[in-house]
Amino acid sequence: MSAHPPLHLAVALDGAGWHPAAWREPVARPHDLFTAGYWTDLVTEAERGLLDFVTFEDALGPQSSHPTEPDERTDQVRGRLDAVLVAARVAPLTRHIGLVPTVVAAHTEPFHISKAIATLDYVSAGRAGLRVQVTARQDDAGHFGRRTFPPLRVEDRDTPAGRELIADLFQEAADHIEVVRRLFRHDYTGTTLRDHLGLAHPDARPARTRRVAS
Repeated sequence: MSAHPPLHLAVALDGAGWHPAAWREPVARPHDLFTAGYWTDLVTEAERGLLDFVTFEDALGPQSSHPTEPDERTDQVRGRLDAVLVAARVAPLTRHIGLVPTVVAAHTEPFHISKAIATLDYVSAGRAGLRVQVTARQDDAGHFGRRTFPPLRVEDRDTPAGRELIADLFQEAADHIEVVRRLFRHDYTGTTLRDHLGLAHPDARPARTRRVAS
């Protein structure tokens, strides 16, 4: 009889907890949510509990009770610290637990993410991971001004246009992951972003390029 695959246990971290009223719990620390110590305490506790890894939730805009647009509520937690930076802050203070920050692929360049995750992998001695999300929220796109999305209500998700948009977003995320994976595997020591893109340098010396192989 073949052995069963190992079971990996993890916890998904988001603010005071995933329930909207979690911050009201007596043991919650809502005033500490934007401090490094709060996240360090959570992750070190998870490590003591022998969990395999933790994920850090993130988004390009504040949390909302509406799935596709912001709200004006003031009775729930709003705002997050950058997930990659939180993971990098916690990494030197932990020893074996995996650190998996969330990144939104729709507006984030793969090159920048690969460098951030490579840094996290270095400071954590090989414990970095990556959790990719997609977004079609118009307010998220407005932060960048490079692309627009049509309004996407919950009831629109099963329409032909809604299914096509969602499929396009997930295909873009798959491409994003593949580029990040390939960049992460290659050593670019001594080159610059201009080198990777094949652009001329200000001093007009020949641009160095390197193909990102599979």
